[in-house]
Amino acid sequence: MGDAILSQISGDFLECTICLETFKNPKVLPCLHTFCKGCLEKFVEKQGEVKDKFPCPTCRTETLLAGGGVAGLKNNFFVLSLRDTVQAHKRVDSVEDGKVFCDLCEEEVATCGCVVCEEFMCDECARAHSRFKRTRDHEVIGVAELKEQLITKTSSVKSTSLPMCPKHRDQKLKFYCETCQHPICRDCTVLQHKDHKYDYLTDVVSDVRAKVKGRLEAAMPKIAEYRDVLSVAAKKQADLDNRNEKTADDIDAAAEEEIKFLTGLVRCKQTELKEKLSAVTAARSKQLSATADSVET
Repeated sequence: MGDAILSQISGDFLECTICLETFKNPKVLPCLHTFCKGCLEKFVEKQGEVKDKFPCPTCRTETLLAGGGVAGLKNNFFVLSLRDTVQAHKRVDSVEDGKVFCDLCEEEVATCGCVVCEEFMCDECARAHSRFKRTRDHEVIGVAELKEQLITKTSSVKSTSLPMCPKHRDQKLKFYCETCQHPICRDCTVLQHKDHKYDYLTDVVSDVRAKVKGRLEAAMPKIAEYRDVLSVAAKKQADLDNRNEKTADDIDAAAEEEIKFLTGLVRCKQTELKEKLSAVTAARSKQLSATADSVET
């Protein structure tokens, strides 16, 4: 896979449109847009008092939140799997020159690799890897052998490997919880989903895919119907906006005419009152002048 294709995939499908960084714990909304869990939590916090629903940051479609909040939304396992595939391709492309650096410390030259984590390690990091409780049972092989496995795995963009569990980073999602209706790992079956009904993911994926396909086929006529309704609503909204603008112009014009008419009446009354004032003032002045003449005489 070329660098240009890897860069395009990373930019188009693996970056959150809110933080513009690689997805961290991606959550998919009912409108199928995906965002980081943390970004959605911050976005919901900014919505004010209403916390049980929020508009999609991209298409503004309303999303209802259950009791679990943003954490209760479905994980986008396709994005996780695609991310792992792209990272594997980049890792293979970066080691084609024969010199592989440790994926953990990123300083020392790798001497071995973990099959489960698919990471190259130096001697010191490998010893630490074998001491941790969660990784002590992982299979560790030579650099050349792990490199060959990665090249074989990434021979095509479509990876057959299972994605890693977001809650237990060292476990793959091998099971499907029918109670919660989402993939889980071996640790999940013992901890969070102990009393739930579950089966191997590979055994139920065909049934789930058939159900999803059936629901999509059933939804297509409704989608077309809703698109028609949306188109009619948009047309009516445009007509309403045009009528609103025209009516507002008519109101302004009528108000201007009324203002001119009332202003004319006020001006006439002003002139009339000033004329009366002048007449009264002249009459009083004449009387005062006569009185002054009489007194002078």
